[in-house]
Amino acid sequence: MPWSRALGYVLLAAVLGAIYLATEPPPPPLLDTAESPTPALGIESVRIDADGRTVRATRSDERWTVVEPATAHVPSDLISALVSAVLETAAQPVVGTGDQLVDFGLDAPSTRLVFDRADGPPVTVSIGNTNPTETGIYARLEGNPQVILLGLNVRYYVDLVLKASAEL
Repeated sequence: MPWSRALGYVLLAAVLGAIYLATEPPPPPLLDTAESPTPALGIESVRIDADGRTVRATRSDERWTVVEPATAHVPSDLISALVSAVLETAAQPVVGTGDQLVDFGLDAPSTRLVFDRADGPPVTVSIGNTNPTETGIYARLEGNPQVILLGLNVRYYVDLVLKASAEL
């Protein structure tokens, strides 16, 4: 290949590179923690009722503090992860209603999560059985007959919170 053709390819690559850099869209802005979805939802506290135990945490700024039981030491990030898993992840509707609650383990839910909001009534989520493929758990919002499927990580976070709250 003659040097003039090689030089032409190098120049063409340089021009195309310059055009790409000039027309590349700007990167998305970084998510500011002050604008994270959890504060926007106005969640002030969360109560977990499971296995005959209650754990309640309140939020101050961006930190969660367990207030019940008073001696519990649960990491703030763990409570944040639980809140995020329940409230910020899209739930999948399931074909089924209040008539079939026993099929989903929602006739006597194993866990209840109560989210107290600053600007409205509390939101209560009842947690039932694991789905047959063991990829999610059945749940239902109080006052709504629709059964939904949440990610299995919700049960995992609940178990971790209960375990951490029991350790001294």
